[in-house]
Amino acid sequence: MSRFLAGSFSLLFSLPALASPSDAFTQRDVMQCGGVEVVLVSSCRSVTVDGAGTHVIPVCSDQTINIGSKVFRRDISKVSQLTSDGAKTKMLSNVVVAMDCVEGTQGSLVSIGGYGGCGSCPEWHGYYSTTGRLEQYSFDNNQRSFGSKGSREELIKAYGVTKRQLMSESPAVKRIVYGQP
Repeated sequence: MSRFLAGSFSLLFSLPALASPSDAFTQRDVMQCGGVEVVLVSSCRSVTVDGAGTHVIPVCSDQTINIGSKVFRRDISKVSQLTSDGAKTKMLSNVVVAMDCVEGTQGSLVSIGGYGGCGSCPEWHGYYSTTGRLEQYSFDNNQRSFGSKGSREELIKAYGVTKRQLMSESPAVKRIVYGQP
């Protein structure tokens, strides 16, 4: 806050309607993986996507994944959605719904999974090293893989994890429940 001048600081707070919707909140979800703290920081609203079908999809405009001291923003597009309060809003096309730690014999992987509510938005799943490097990710469970390791087989070899670990959640999976704190 010190970078703002006193005049602009008061201006920011005198116009709250321009800054964000009144139901906006920031949520932090925390877990440990391989001795490293992993924090998902989400900027969301207390409404959901209207008529989303089988999933209740939160309306989030931004998410970062903090692994150790590094902050990562996934390159996720935004879509315009009708919300449960009847308004149209821009939101992430894919929102994180679960975090997990996959422990292998040669290291641990942070597992992040999410889905979208735009009707044609794909399910996303990514694996990060505990140093924060995106190792592998895929869309729609088609295993179209992009990342430095490129495939499940390469993750298995590099981290000493099993195919079963990569395909199923552990009992310790952290489900992300969105709501105003």
